[in-house]
Amino acid sequence: MFFCADLNTYTKNLYEKVSVKQYENKVKNFIFFDILNIVMVMKWLEKKKKNILKLILFIFMIYLFILLGTKSYDIEISDNIRFANEYKDISKNNIFIYTNENQVLEILNGKSGILFMGFSSNIWSHYYAEYLNEMGIQNGIKEIYYYDFYKDRQVNNKIYNQIVDKFKNYLPMKDSGYKELCAPIVTIVKNGEIIYFNNDICELKGDILPEDYFTDYQKNLVKNIFNTALQSYLGAENYGR
Repeated sequence: MFFCADLNTYTKNLYEKVSVKQYENKVKNFIFFDILNIVMVMKWLEKKKKNILKLILFIFMIYLFILLGTKSYDIEISDNIRFANEYKDISKNNIFIYTNENQVLEILNGKSGILFMGFSSNIWSHYYAEYLNEMGIQNGIKEIYYYDFYKDRQVNNKIYNQIVDKFKNYLPMKDSGYKELCAPIVTIVKNGEIIYFNNDICELKGDILPEDYFTDYQKNLVKNIFNTALQSYLGAENYGR
């Protein structure tokens, strides 16, 4: 590209060496090529500008793609749906509310509630959950607290041990000399007092499958036991009012 820093000096030198006509032609040529150079520079800058804008847009799109790809989209689902997904044989029409060890301990320390304690990998828990849910709905119960203690029992944390201590009068001693929660357990607490506790399944001896154990008679027996316990709890609730 051609640029002249000092047009006056250039034209003066031309005037000294050429005629006026030649001088005019030289100046015209100079102006033409100078304008041409300026246009070319402007087009070059415009082209570069477009490329730069395209590059910026591309980088922005990559950044946006990474941002959206790594963002965590937490979809909240209701507890009854969550429970039905975990316990495949339980319908979405259930009244279980998920709770943790701290909330269980709060109930045992002075609050009230119906507690179902177990875990989905324990097949016996599925049967108890079905019967308890059926009797709960039949009696107009709005919620049953569900505590999955499997991980807490493995870790054997402080809160879990405090819960075990609350149930020490109901839990059998293990051969190893200590007590622990065994699935499934149904318990009802009124103002911190345990008014009902059921872990009958944990005391079964021998190898027996739940489908063999829960005959029609046994199934109805368990339902009636749960029904009586729930009605007693509701009676205590109404009496307390």
